[in-house]
Amino acid sequence: MINVTTFLILLVTLFASCEKPTEIINNNIGTPITAETVRKALAKGINLENWFNDYSSSSQYSTRFNSVDMARIKAQGFTYVRLPIATNVLFQANNPSQLTAINLAYVDNAVKIIIDAGLAVVFDGIHNSDEAFEKNLATSAGYDEKAIAYWKALAQYFSKYPTDKMYFEVYNEPHVGTSKFNNLNVTWWWPVQLKLVRAIRQVTANHYIIAGAEEWNGRTNLISMVPYGETNIIYNFHTYDPFLFTHQGATWAGWEPAITARAVPYPSKQSVIDSLVKSTSVQSLKDALTWYGKQNYNLDSMKNWAKPVDTWAKKYNVLVTCNEFGAYKPFTSRSSRLAWIRDMRLALEQNNIPWAMWEYDNGFGLTTYSNNDRSKPETDEGILISLGLK
Repeated sequence: MINVTTFLILLVTLFASCEKPTEIINNNIGTPITAETVRKALAKGINLENWFNDYSSSSQYSTRFNSVDMARIKAQGFTYVRLPIATNVLFQANNPSQLTAINLAYVDNAVKIIIDAGLAVVFDGIHNSDEAFEKNLATSAGYDEKAIAYWKALAQYFSKYPTDKMYFEVYNEPHVGTSKFNNLNVTWWWPVQLKLVRAIRQVTANHYIIAGAEEWNGRTNLISMVPYGETNIIYNFHTYDPFLFTHQGATWAGWEPAITARAVPYPSKQSVIDSLVKSTSVQSLKDALTWYGKQNYNLDSMKNWAKPVDTWAKKYNVLVTCNEFGAYKPFTSRSSRLAWIRDMRLALEQNNIPWAMWEYDNGFGLTTYSNNDRSKPETDEGILISLGLK
């Protein structure tokens, strides 16, 4: 016959075996850092596009960049690298709390060689050119829970890196509200992003999180929002104004005047603009060029765009950054491009806004390769000068 003590032990064991274990997360990971440390770490960045994007070949996950490249980027004067990661690299929709192991090794090695070179990393954890993930996130019931599980898994794995070197960026350029997909409004994004911020914060209290607004991380939408009540947040925006100049000839731009534009100058030169207007038969381009010519874009224009962001940041006592700005080079005069990069960089710095240029070695980049040999990089020194690095 079983005694009372044995019975109680068996009863407790039975209940314990039936109860789902409580997940215990130590979110006091890493050393707390100051805002000044953040500003220094994120002062001057460069985006490493097409390493882990959704259009990147998996065959180059381990070969596109190496420790020599990171040492060069550090020597050029950059303080950090922004690392875009598409969801098809690490995310598993059917098991979002488990990162794709084979690719995780490649991404982890990328982070390691960047940090070993003395650079910080902005870990841009959801950066897709395909809209499917965002449309699901915005409209499919329960999909936000998948995104939450994914970000928890990312944060749990990558929070092993120091707080002054690793920064978690929630999402790149949300925009399905801007495009009115499924009758959405841009307001859909702010509360969804807060869920993802809190998911990361459950894992680590001390790593900084980068948050952005709808309208493709637009600055106008950002400064219309009230910052979250969470600590250690950096607010981010992107700027490619004027779009007719920065995206001239870009076939994916989504706006006919930009797609068909060529040799649009910066700063605005009315005589050149008049000539371009006369030379095209595309009416939408004529109209866009005429409007562009009247704006007299210059450094003052850019300061006027950046200043409201600085004012907003001071009002709410929050940190801000601009981790994408750039100009597409195939159809742009080099002198205009260098002038635009210089003026945008100056406008940001003079309004206390750290920055990262888009990007390193593709159509917006500063590096090319002799005979397509990636062991023979050639740097456009003029861009380094425009960026204030030389």
